[in-house]
Formats: sequence, C-alpha cells, structure tokens
Amino acid sequence: MPDDGEALPDPVSDPGVPMTGPYRPPLSAIATRLQDTLRGFAEQDLVNITRTERGLEVEMNSKMLFPSGSARLSPAAVKALRDVAVILKPLINQINVEGHTDNVPIETIAFPSNWELSAARAASVVHLFSKLGVDPKRMSAIGYGEYQPLGPNDSEAGRQGNRRVAVVILSSRHERQMQGQADAN
Repeated sequence: MPDDGEALPDPVSDPGVPMTGPYRPPLSAIATRLQDTLRGFAEQDLVNITRTERGLEVEMNSKMLFPSGSARLSPAAVKALRDVAVILKPLINQINVEGHTDNVPIETIAFPSNWELSAARAASVVHLFSKLGVDPKRMSAIGYGEYQPLGPNDSEAGRQGNRRVAVVILSSRHERQMQGQADAN
C-alpha cells in the first residue's frame, strides 16, 4: 500500500486496471463501469441500470437477449453478457438473475408456462456467467413469469417492456444500512 496517501488503482471504476478478485467496490463504481460497458444498449432503451434498496439492478430487455419464445441467448447477447461477466467476476457480491415475461400465454413442450420460460432465461444467463468465470456459488436464477410486470400488458410496447432479465448485484448489509440512513436524511 502506498505510504504517501495515494489511492490504490480501482479495477472497477478504471477499465485500464486489471480486475482480480475477490473484491467488493462501492456499487456506484460498479454502476459506472456497467453504464460505460452497456452504453450502446442503454441508448437504444434496451438496458436500464438503477440503484435499488436491494443493490444494483441491470435490467435487460429480452429483445436484446433472446428470440421470441426461446431461452437460447443470441450472439449479440453473449457478447454483451461477456463484457458484463468481466465486471462481475472479481466481485464477492451475491448476484440474482431474474427472468420476467409478459402475460401472453406460452404453451410449448419446453415451456408449458411463462414461469418455465422466465426461469430458463435466467438460468441461461447464469450458465453463461458461470462458463465465463463468475463463481456459481454467488448466483441464483429466479423465474417470476408474468407476475412482476414493470407496467401494464395492454399494448405491445407494455408487453415488450415487461419481457426482461434483471441482473441484481446485491449490496452488503452495511451498504443497505448506509443507504437507509442516507435516505432518512
């Protein structure tokens, strides 16, 4: 550690610094790196990164990830998620990958309902992250089906907004307490 008070390089906020783990940077630094990495998708309204009481949520519209009615990741999705995995790999935070669908029924052999489709989509992302070196012990795949929509399913635009996968980087208990105190002030 430098003895002159100089800060150590931060591999999350500075893309030029190699990332090695385990590491728990502030969620704001992770958010900045993810925003830089996913800027092109965010500009197309395909990705939304927000800080919530649970941690940092990276919501990705299913249009950028999967063909309709499928849990197979598109080549463009694999490229984007590979870049996200580089950021997630050295972290020690728990990660929930949450699949969501619209309310249009699906009934196929592979997906008898939207629950199976949403869970399979979340699992596809978890499997890819695991293959790319993110510790599988830190990840959970969760399928919510149509039951946690962002908005009404009464239009194609509304349904499209509800079809998504959220990668939630959970904050530590300390970070949640600090955020609660900041919100109270």
